[in-house]
Amino acid sequence: MGDRLKGKVALISGSTRGIGRSMAEHFASEGAKVMVAGRTTDRGEKVVARIREAGGEAAFHQLDVGDEGSVRATIEATVDTFGALHTLVNNAAPTGLVASSVKPLHALGTEEWEGILHGALTGSVFWMSKHAWPHLAAAPGASVINVSSGQSLAGFRGFGAYSAAKGAVNSLTRTLASEGAEDGIRANCLVVGRVVALRGDSGLHTGGGRLTRIGNPMDIAYAATWLASDEAAFVTGSTVTADGGFSVNGDAAADAERNAEV
Repeated sequence: MGDRLKGKVALISGSTRGIGRSMAEHFASEGAKVMVAGRTTDRGEKVVARIREAGGEAAFHQLDVGDEGSVRATIEATVDTFGALHTLVNNAAPTGLVASSVKPLHALGTEEWEGILHGALTGSVFWMSKHAWPHLAAAPGASVINVSSGQSLAGFRGFGAYSAAKGAVNSLTRTLASEGAEDGIRANCLVVGRVVALRGDSGLHTGGGRLTRIGNPMDIAYAATWLASDEAAFVTGSTVTADGGFSVNGDAAADAERNAEV
């Protein structure tokens, strides 16, 4: 157990699996009290059990970021359970809807477009930040970490709505940083590249448009931990890219569809 996040309470949306779960477990290992939040109760309870078995402190609350009442209830449950809220990680995204709506913009239905923007921007970032704001303003060393995607930085074919939503997340983060300054709230954006849930593909890649390797969830958890910690107290309004260098590779555009991370 470390102490980089000792004394902090963190709410991480979409933390029942994948990147969010790794964040929750690593935050807890660094001393944070963590509210695990997501749609699936059994997965969430398993994450909480793993954290507690490792000596950490956590609880679970069911969260649907598409429902403003659910968002509000999850934030209130976090404060009721742990007494404060220092770190909000907006990680949840409508991955199922995005995956089922991969098509050119001219073939995308209005309901699909609005559903993706609602899930990836309105619910997961606007509502979460809006309702958490008074609690963050009351907590010393507070911060918001918005999880974005490499698709916000390039025109990946078939992902127009998701790219637009995540591009808006990047921009909104800067607004949150500006507005949060007087309340002592930092806000940063973590742009995630190609990540696989299993660690099997961790070797170096020298071709195919990749500079280093495919990432694993802990790569993102480490970056988020730093942004949440007091080590990053001078960092706000920043877009931190964790993609193994993919976005700066000149050959990346040719490989965009194969390497895109939803």
